[in-house]
Amino acid sequence: MEHGRWIVVGTDFSEGAECALDHAIRLAGRAGARIALVHAYEDQLEGLSSGQDRAPGLRAQLDDAIARVGEKGDSASIEAFLRRGAPWEKLLNVAVEVGADLIVVGATGQRGAIGGAGSLLGSVAYRVVSSSTRSVLISRIPLDRGSPAAAE
Repeated sequence: MEHGRWIVVGTDFSEGAECALDHAIRLAGRAGARIALVHAYEDQLEGLSSGQDRAPGLRAQLDDAIARVGEKGDSASIEAFLRRGAPWEKLLNVAVEVGADLIVVGATGQRGAIGGAGSLLGSVAYRVVSSSTRSVLISRIPLDRGSPAAAE
């Protein structure tokens, strides 16, 4: 693994995670940083038996997410990291592993928000912010990105 500047981005393959990756790409271009795109999963939350291996399918999804970046014309250097365990813990672990200066996560993703319907922050984002020793950027989906609110 090359040394240098790194930005860690968490993905659950949701629209919020895609926006987080877009933000990280813009920042990486300015800072000359590489991106560590991290997906972490917990089999017991998915109702899967321990004998089922989701890693190949998830690795393919990570590769597809990176390929879409290239299709947009972005030239960011992105490395995929697939980890089994609690997403917030694995994001922090990868940040330490690569020596990242910044972690970027979507405000909400597939796990949803904590604290009820009025909550502004997803559970993974909240735990990353509250546990990280590195700077954390919370990325929101822009209103003009095809959300129902933008259509009104």
